[in-house]
Amino acid sequence: MLYSIIVSAGLENLAREELSERFGETGHLKILERKPQRLIFQYTGNPRDLLSLRTAEHLFLILKQLPKMTRSRSSLAALTASVARFNFKETFECCRQVGIRVHKRMPFRVTSRLSGKRNFRRIDLQRVVEQALLKRGWYLTSANSALDVWAEVHGDDGYISVKLSGNDMAQRPYKHAHIPASLKPTLAYSMVRLSRPHPNDVFLDAMCGAGTILLERALTNRYRYLIGGDVSTEALDATVENFGRQHQPRQFFHWDARSLPLQSNAVDKIVCNLPFGETVGNLSQLTNLYRHCLKEYARVLKPKGRMVLLTSQRTLLDDELHRLPFLDVRQRLTVDVRGKKAWIYGIRSA
Repeated sequence: MLYSIIVSAGLENLAREELSERFGETGHLKILERKPQRLIFQYTGNPRDLLSLRTAEHLFLILKQLPKMTRSRSSLAALTASVARFNFKETFECCRQVGIRVHKRMPFRVTSRLSGKRNFRRIDLQRVVEQALLKRGWYLTSANSALDVWAEVHGDDGYISVKLSGNDMAQRPYKHAHIPASLKPTLAYSMVRLSRPHPNDVFLDAMCGAGTILLERALTNRYRYLIGGDVSTEALDATVENFGRQHQPRQFFHWDARSLPLQSNAVDKIVCNLPFGETVGNLSQLTNLYRHCLKEYARVLKPKGRMVLLTSQRTLLDDELHRLPFLDVRQRLTVDVRGKKAWIYGIRSA
């Protein structure tokens, strides 16, 4: 069966690594294409297993991949004919395996996406797929129980897919409490992954917000101790609520990250979403915050320890890291955060 996963911009390689690590040795996986925000692959195992991927936001079963889509409206006719002739027997079996109920007269809805210059509109793409499925005896509905069919044309490629994942894949069921500008779990997991988790880790997020990074670390594998803190009591309350009684041992602090009540060389890994400019104030305030936080992070981090930081202030972070030559930047990824360009830094202590 042919599948695709959608990931945040900049995380494609990490998603490929996770796929290969999780399923590469089973003999069931063959990765075919890496595209912006998308991986396409063949998988012969149970599709339910794919729902546990933590870098992916959505999982799709690709019914039809149509290369060489042109700008002409004749492309729509070719797409319609493919849907009309398609045998949904294997599709329905795949849906059953992930818990989607199927019916002879299937309720469905169509989502369409279109990029590039075309002689047809996105709504035209949606309507031709709807009409082809209506002719099969299915019926349109907006209910959540509907089969979620996606029609997409990007560049020269067209796709007709069924969405297999629910909201929990991207949003995670642990996210009960939210705070403004909370980090996406898929991005938090990717940062945790870059820290190279180890079962003996003492792991710190000194600006933990709603606890997303800490929870992703707790769910990744064993650890020795989790430490989180934030200057905001509202954020700490959200962290406590999202953790509940699970994931011990851990400890949360109300603190200022510029002055951490921790011993020097106390932690193995630090992963942190640094404040973006609009959440702090002017550049002078932000510079002061970054400078003092980085000094504290460097102090509490063990030799050979790892730090993964997210920021939209690349120049500022670069300048402050130059002041700390024993911190070696090993990796820098460009990512999208709420529509804004940002960077993930992978750093190692000397």
